[in-house]
Amino acid sequence: MNEYENKWEDRINALMDGELSATEAELLKAEAADDHDLARAIIEAYQLQQLMDAVHVERAPDSLRKRLRAIPREHRSVPRFSLFQPRWALALAVIPLVVIVVSLMRPDTPSASEIAQARQDIALAFAYIDKAKVITGREIESSVGQTMADAVTDSVNRVIKSPNLTSKENKA
Repeated sequence: MNEYENKWEDRINALMDGELSATEAELLKAEAADDHDLARAIIEAYQLQQLMDAVHVERAPDSLRKRLRAIPREHRSVPRFSLFQPRWALALAVIPLVVIVVSLMRPDTPSASEIAQARQDIALAFAYIDKAKVITGREIESSVGQTMADAVTDSVNRVIKSPNLTSKENKA
């Protein structure tokens, strides 16, 4: 198909889709009066549109529809490991409950050495949390950029510095 035919095909498609203004449509039809091939192409397009409008959509058989619906399940990608999957979220929620139950089952008070060890463990945990915070902060800055971090920091600072108190704070 050459460039001349492509140009007419685009204009005929626009005519059939109703995208041409009335003057453009009349101009195309006037050109078709002089060009036999263009007139034939417009008539064929109208006939094709009428035939397509006459086609009735039939409902697919239930067995075919069932097989078509099964295709996405068959080609589903293998899920990656994520702590936010329901089974892991449930497991993570159970951990604090187990810790609480175990601590409640122990009636004796901890010794001084156990308290010192717990303080060291908490200090170590906070050190890990601080380290994770720094790494996560760097990751966020590299992913989102400094602009987003500034916007969040500014809005948080405005809320913190705001002299307006809530009604509960006024009552106290």
